Amino acid sequence: MNNNIKAYFEFDSSAVDSAEYNYECKELSLGLPSAVYTYHKVPYHVFSGLIEARSKGRFFNKYIKNSFKFKR
Repeated sequence: MNNNIKAYFEFDSSAVDSAEYNYECKELSLGLPSAVYTYHKVPYHVFSGLIEARSKGRFFNKYIKNSFKFKR
């Protein structure tokens, strides 16, 4: 049985299509135009900031893109 607690959001953004956050393992999966990327050890406040950001692309570039290890 999978007990992971996740949150999922879709965005009307040209840079970030969707975001799924796993609260237990702190993984953030982002649907970008080119592929889905999963970022590791992302604190909840970063995910929350993305959800609240007026510009998802600007937030992604500034706070996520080069700040966390990821897999494609």
